[in-house]
Amino acid sequence: MRKFDGYEQTESFAGEYESLEPGGYVCKILQVQAVEPEPGTKKYDTLLRIGFDIAEGDKAGFYRRTFDRKKESNPDAKWPGMYYQTIKADDLRYFKGFITAIENSNPGYIWDWDEQKLKGKLFGGVFGEEEYEMKQGKRAGEISTSVKCMWVRSAEQIRSGNFTVPDVKRLKKDSKPSSGFNSISDTLDDDELPF
Repeated sequence: MRKFDGYEQTESFAGEYESLEPGGYVCKILQVQAVEPEPGTKKYDTLLRIGFDIAEGDKAGFYRRTFDRKKESNPDAKWPGMYYQTIKADDLRYFKGFITAIENSNPGYIWDWDEQKLKGKLFGGVFGEEEYEMKQGKRAGEISTSVKCMWVRSAEQIRSGNFTVPDVKRLKKDSKPSSGFNSISDTLDDDELPF
């Protein structure tokens, strides 16, 4: 066998990665993008794409570490900590709940319709498992799970343990598998976000 250059300097890896358990985490918004729907595809009136990382506790910086690890082998790796908030003009309850959680997590902050001011703000994330169908490799077609931010709450609710972890979000047998938080993510181009 030929000798590979750089072998002596390479860090050893045995195949175990840091994982995230379902639960509550205080998170920090790193990037925000408002996305308007394309004509004729009005599933929502606006969508906020939010890149975040965990800000407190032993998992602080989890998505940064995950991104850095993936970037080593894939220069096109995407930021893994994403949350998608839909905004529907005829039903603003969910969006207002999202904004209220952020206002309650950041004393003195008041929403003024400038989504860029959400950068740097804290929120409480309730994370749960979601099933997805593996699309590549030897396990293509198998069902696996990933841990994702399902709900946004105030940071104080997370710190005090005042939340419930959701049941596993199962794939519907008669529908297309989800590749993100919900079907809206399938219509978006991740290249629009800088990470």
